[in-house]
Amino acid sequence: MTHKTRKTKGVRVIYTFALPKGGTGKTICAAEGVYYLSRLGRRVLAIDLDQQGNLSHRLGLTKDAEIKYGSAQVLTATADAADAAVPALSIPADVVPHVLVGTHELAAVESQPPADLVTTLRDHLPSVAGEYDDIVIDTPPSATGLALAGLAAADVVIAPVATATESYDQLERLDAILTVTLGKRINPGIRIGWVMPTRYDQRRILDREVVEAITEHYPGRVTVPIREAVTVKDAYTAALTISAYRPTAPVAVDYAAAFAQIMPEGNL
Repeated sequence: MTHKTRKTKGVRVIYTFALPKGGTGKTICAAEGVYYLSRLGRRVLAIDLDQQGNLSHRLGLTKDAEIKYGSAQVLTATADAADAAVPALSIPADVVPHVLVGTHELAAVESQPPADLVTTLRDHLPSVAGEYDDIVIDTPPSATGLALAGLAAADVVIAPVATATESYDQLERLDAILTVTLGKRINPGIRIGWVMPTRYDQRRILDREVVEAITEHYPGRVTVPIREAVTVKDAYTAALTISAYRPTAPVAVDYAAAFAQIMPEGNL
């Protein structure tokens, strides 16, 4: 898949992980994307737009980390992204990725949003264009302002979908958000770039049927399925990405294969 020309000069691609439903592994996929790009030697900025801060945690920035500014302050223009970005602590790479940390202060941004919340992030990112090669954005599992802000900035939207009917049904909703709410004026032409099936068990008939249905509806835009694994929880407990925690685990191998599809020019 070729990526459209980046509006933010100096940044190659902005990847936004989104689905208006929780429990699909969206944040896990975003963290693995940061790992994959960083291991390629790319300068990566990870932006956590979820007040739970799970992406930040998987990148080693736990609740004990001293954080002066986070993504909330960038969105409200009380801090610059260049000042707020802090090094990730959990990815072994020659080029350490940076993170705009997600904190509970994002709840206040959501409840009392600035008038330009949806476009704030998109308009702010040119200020860090010379510092990073790629940007990875994790959005909350909703269709509210913070999620829209992440999608408005995207070049490539990646939708992690658990292999369950209720998760698959949310793809149609995400499609509508992109085409109707954002695609006509704010981010012209934006669409779901890739669907990443997660929590997959090939022994379950439903899992296989969901993957078949996704593949039929989004031909050429579906990655290899990501297997369900206990390693996912163990890695979170250790405040690590899966691939840093256990790089030879089958689920880590799945993620490497999936991102090689999405980013073929960076194939390891």
